[in-house]
Amino acid sequence: MSLHERLRAAREGWAVGPVLERAFLRVTGKDAQDYLHRMSTQDLARLKPGESAYAAFLNAKGHLLGEGHVLVREGEILVELDPAAAPETRALLEKLVIMDDVTFEDLSATLRALPVLGPEGPARLAGRAGAAPVVPSARRGAPCVDVWAPAGEAEALRAALVADGAAPLDLAELESLRILAGVARFGADMDASRLPMEAGLTRAAISFSKGCYIGQEVVLRATARGHLQRGLVQLELPPGAAPGTPLVANGQEVGAVTSVAETPEGRLGLGYLRRAHWKPGERVRAGEGEAVVRAVIVEDGVVA
Repeated sequence: MSLHERLRAAREGWAVGPVLERAFLRVTGKDAQDYLHRMSTQDLARLKPGESAYAAFLNAKGHLLGEGHVLVREGEILVELDPAAAPETRALLEKLVIMDDVTFEDLSATLRALPVLGPEGPARLAGRAGAAPVVPSARRGAPCVDVWAPAGEAEALRAALVADGAAPLDLAELESLRILAGVARFGADMDASRLPMEAGLTRAAISFSKGCYIGQEVVLRATARGHLQRGLVQLELPPGAAPGTPLVANGQEVGAVTSVAETPEGRLGLGYLRRAHWKPGERVRAGEGEAVVRAVIVEDGVVA
């Protein structure tokens, strides 16, 4: 099966990714849901047991400490994060617990995430995940549910799904899917220097109808006024362009590449550019060749 066929299966049929190491926090206590609601950008108070939402956790300057899916279960909440984001996110959450009845437990050593992709994925998976949570994810670049299971169970489930005909994807192919879809990833396109709007998270992760949260003032100011000075774009890239390659216009550095993947549509990537260059078709220098802006991902002045 070719790369094109495997990615097509992930978008139109069904496929399974590799077993992924993620950071998982188990949050318990009678105030757990209310506390996480107040700490995150998302409206978590509305979630019932079995429901999940995509959320971000910010510092007081509105910068991203972490982002991921939050799942409410009976008696507990699971928060899934990129491993690079977990230490700072957990430190902030624990630091601000004062009178709340909230306890955090790190389950990262035992749990893994198995992406099952494609519109057929949920039906093919039905009844096979056992007691493991099955959580919808909009961050894969294709229809997807992630199974959060112990490492051994996740590996066995993956093998069984491949044996049943799921197209097997590796990490590079997962990267191709998300870059084709223009989805930012923490540790590559997002870190604590970025505002969520710069990375295109406004519609996905931010609720404008909930109460206060850390960093809210910065988010509201940026979305009301717009005028971000840098933001994420999708790029067509020349050979040799890699993460960290400067993007140059008129002899001045105006951005940098953050992610790169080989795709059926060519060598594509994500990167940050200054505002003046947020135009599809804009051309800038990238290493020894030219990069072309394919799509603008940054959400400037957008209220979801």
